[in-house]
Amino acid sequence: MKKISSFIPQHVINKKELIKELNDFIAHILPLEITNYIEIVNVKDNVLIMSCKNSSIATLMRFEKQKYINMLSSNKIHKINDIKITVES
Repeated sequence: MKKISSFIPQHVINKKELIKELNDFIAHILPLEITNYIEIVNVKDNVLIMSCKNSSIATLMRFEKQKYINMLSSNKIHKINDIKITVES
């Protein structure tokens, strides 16, 4: 009998690794008071989708979005052109 992991498509595994690498990258470049409340949930078409645990952090991220895009442009992992911010409910 095959393991369930043998049925997971390779692109799903690659995306999971990409998201993990980007989460590690932002943990090193963003202030600690922000990184504790955000998580990258997806990357699609060079758009980073982040989830915030706190609405005030989400507002801060939205107002300073260009600053964070510029910070993320230095990564060698994946090109980021925009950031979408959601709030966990």
